[in-house]
Amino acid sequence: MATAADTIDGMPMTLFVVGITAVALIGIGSAVLNNKRRQVLVQFAASNHWFYTPRDDAQCARWQRSPFNNGFDRRATNVLSGKYRDRDMVAFDYTYKTRSADGNGGTGTQTHRYVVCALALPTWLPYLEVGPENVLEKLGNALGFRDIELESEEFNRRFRVNANDPKFAYDVLPARTLQHLLALPAHHWRIEGNSIVCWGSGRLEPVDLLARLNTLAIVVDGIPDFVWRDNGIAPTPQGGMP
Repeated sequence: MATAADTIDGMPMTLFVVGITAVALIGIGSAVLNNKRRQVLVQFAASNHWFYTPRDDAQCARWQRSPFNNGFDRRATNVLSGKYRDRDMVAFDYTYKTRSADGNGGTGTQTHRYVVCALALPTWLPYLEVGPENVLEKLGNALGFRDIELESEEFNRRFRVNANDPKFAYDVLPARTLQHLLALPAHHWRIEGNSIVCWGSGRLEPVDLLARLNTLAIVVDGIPDFVWRDNGIAPTPQGGMP
């Protein structure tokens, strides 16, 4: 029979020790995996002549639309910065927390994780957002949220397009750009201020990051000269974005 000395709050000492050991091992294993992942990202940054910064929460305040400006305890970790195709870029793991009822009269905390990357633009451009079509977004259409229809029916089936000015969406996304985007993985991206930013659930991974940056570069490369002129930027002699 177990004595009081053999229990802690009614729990057998053996089970208590096993539980503490398991928690410690999980913590050690998580730390090892995070360290290995960090080393991979440091090496990846070096191979692309980028800088690696463990944490820079100033990145969390650069954009105001979802998923930014949500929740609390916002963090930007594993920050990569440098040049991608001669444009300033940044990429990072973005997390924030929210509270919700736990079913027992209390509240629980949930951590939301995103991978974020962005390219700098030479000037501020009007708002434009493109993302994969899904059931929730189709429901939004039914409730009156506008989805701009472009000239490609296939693109309209796969993506949702939002902009304050529909003409700006038509101008920025000519037929050739739509064709290129249809051949790539579907990513959620947005022109906001002087950046074009892409995000998605998950964590920063080298192959996925390059695919996201490529999508952003294709969009920017495809913006016609007159759009830059209309927004105060003269194209280069070769044409395209300066």
